[in-house]
Amino acid sequence: MKGIVSTEKVGIRKIHDPEYSKDKGINYDIPKSMHKAIIVDFLAIPKKRKDSYSYKLVKRLIDIFVSLLVLLLTWPIMLYISFYIKRHSQGEIIFRQTRIKQNRRNTTIPNYYLDSKKNKFMSNRRKCGNLFRISDKERRKRGPGELSYFCLKDKIMKPDRRKIDLLGNPFTFYKVRTMYSDAKERFPELFAYKYTKGEIKSLKFKSENDPRVPGWAKRLRQTSIDELPNFINVLLGDMSLVGPRPDIPEMIKYYTDVQKIKMHVKPGITGLAQIRGRGHLSFRETLKYDIEYVRNRSLMLDLKIIARTILTIFTANGAF
Repeated sequence: MKGIVSTEKVGIRKIHDPEYSKDKGINYDIPKSMHKAIIVDFLAIPKKRKDSYSYKLVKRLIDIFVSLLVLLLTWPIMLYISFYIKRHSQGEIIFRQTRIKQNRRNTTIPNYYLDSKKNKFMSNRRKCGNLFRISDKERRKRGPGELSYFCLKDKIMKPDRRKIDLLGNPFTFYKVRTMYSDAKERFPELFAYKYTKGEIKSLKFKSENDPRVPGWAKRLRQTSIDELPNFINVLLGDMSLVGPRPDIPEMIKYYTDVQKIKMHVKPGITGLAQIRGRGHLSFRETLKYDIEYVRNRSLMLDLKIIARTILTIFTANGAF
């Protein structure tokens, strides 16, 4: 059975169409008993793969050891960079930004939601119902409920992060500032993060001539020195050495159901996207490699990515 990665929402009836399935890489010759598993995978609602305890332990030990080693060895470089930035620019040396990290929930859709009309918790039919016995028209009518829930502990309504920040927890992301300190005031249109469906298909975040990056900071980006504070996030446990790069909350709303699989693992400093094009990749291409990593993650794959990342840093491929 072939793996499926889709960037569009498709009805179950369409998936069963042999011609469409052939175009999308679905092996239609497999037994019909496995079609349900394919559709579950296609809709991005499979159960999360549970990593072994030994894998998580070894991965975390490597994260701690390497991050401590890098921070201890590079503090003179960080000290020099601090004076360098202060000499050429006013503002903070360390750039702080809110990013979204791993989703620790077991499902993308809650079992229950608060019905505002009946003022009580109702069973979520999208989660508890059988998706394979209802029509496409009926499925579209069944909404996930309100965007807030009643917190029994605080006795107040709270935003449901399952639907607002789309499954991840926010954390403070650290890196060396390589933009103007007032970049948001100078270029507000570049911080709007509002795109149409057509724009999101070919969107690229980074460009070689980014007006927000002054000349003195381009060398810091090309050498990836600006990423050194990321190791603080690794040491704190918010990130790992290897994993999908954490995204900003404004962009997660553009994820499709399948692309949300990226949130199943802890974000990382480097990943498949960083060794296969980095800044040259589009938004969707980056997510494609992130999903590939989540589906095939292993300790051996992590070590290969780390080795390839070291070579990528020296070649500065896609670093701008």
